[in-house]
Amino acid sequence: MEKFARWFKKINLAFAFVAMAAIALMIISTTLDTTSRYTFNYPLAGVFELNEVLMVIVVFLSLAWTQGERGHTRVVLGMRKLSIRNAIKLDMVCWIICFIFLAVMGWQSAREAIRSFEISEFRWGAVQMPIWWAKALVPFGCGLTCIQLVIDVWVNRGRLKGTFPLDLPDLRDVGE
Repeated sequence: MEKFARWFKKINLAFAFVAMAAIALMIISTTLDTTSRYTFNYPLAGVFELNEVLMVIVVFLSLAWTQGERGHTRVVLGMRKLSIRNAIKLDMVCWIICFIFLAVMGWQSAREAIRSFEISEFRWGAVQMPIWWAKALVPFGCGLTCIQLVIDVWVNRGRLKGTFPLDLPDLRDVGE
């Protein structure tokens, strides 16, 4: 499992770089559109629609990487009052609840993505933008994050059994 976790971290990093490239494309397209709109009174067609689908890439392809890096907002103030073992147990409960939520969300969004693909769904606007592929990224990102959550629960279980050091990110100063 440790080998898989290291490999999966590289996969998450690759998708995080794709998300970063999407952010860069959003910045560039918005800047060009704004400049063209105010300088030449000529907005660029499709920038709004493009940025809508790029936002899906930004959010769902970076979700698992953010989880792996513990980049999500966490309330550790209350956890610092717990023993390290209880804090790890609480952490595990949170990851399991997140897993269930994302698994259900991934399942439902996969059903919608399949329907969207079947009808070749696109977004009306200045430019007709196909959106079925963006809808397919939602369950993909949820699936990646579910895998990361399984890894996180496995690591926390290893911490409780003594396989890994008994600590949690942001809680290193909590005593036994």
